[in-house]
Amino acid sequence: MKNIERIYDADRSELAISTTKYFFSAIKDLSNSADRIVVSLSGGRSVQDFFSAIRKKSDLLSRQNWKKLHFFWTDERLVPPDSDDSNYRLASKLFLDRLLEDGLLVEGQIHRFPGERTNVRDALVEYREELDSVSRGIVHVPIMGVGSDGHVGSLFPHRPELDDSSGRFLLVEDSPKPPAKRITVSPKVIVESVYPFLFFLGDEKREAYDCFRREETTYFDCPCKLARSGSTGVCYVVTDLK
Repeated sequence: MKNIERIYDADRSELAISTTKYFFSAIKDLSNSADRIVVSLSGGRSVQDFFSAIRKKSDLLSRQNWKKLHFFWTDERLVPPDSDDSNYRLASKLFLDRLLEDGLLVEGQIHRFPGERTNVRDALVEYREELDSVSRGIVHVPIMGVGSDGHVGSLFPHRPELDDSSGRFLLVEDSPKPPAKRITVSPKVIVESVYPFLFFLGDEKREAYDCFRREETTYFDCPCKLARSGSTGVCYVVTDLK
């Protein structure tokens, strides 16, 4: 099991800044042994302040370390990149575009899933291959907002995707949360990660947070518990819940 480190602050702005410092510390640690570091990004309200803080505090990470980063997506909806439902659009607006403008990143470090493609299955195979070529299939730092039911990415409780080990990314065609069609990292990706970040923000996430902490529950009941699995690394729990 991974060690768990709780990052707490009742003030969400301060919490975002603290989380960014832990995030950069994880990147610096990984940089000691890796030439390429993969971060996967989620969508949703929980991560928005954090994304903005990355942009504001970008000078805390050296240019050398920025050059090692590659961004994939923890999950993505099957929509064009300019859609309001696009997780890529959210991250671009909040911090990726600014990092590109500042020369800290280049386009080749941002790996968008082409959700607008007609043949999604082919696109999914290519996305898996892209991750393999960058990091041999490892996502070092998955960023995951946790849903009120404990889901992460598009891995929902008691769903068949939780038993699927067919690839690094999975196609979800009937998500219980709209839109129905999405792609998501697999459970294997989360288990093999080194520094997963889980965001439990707001009273509506209290039940999920309690489920995460209870020893008797499993990841089938509470998929965010996948982040506790694995033999190495630290699971960072970001929360404003006491």
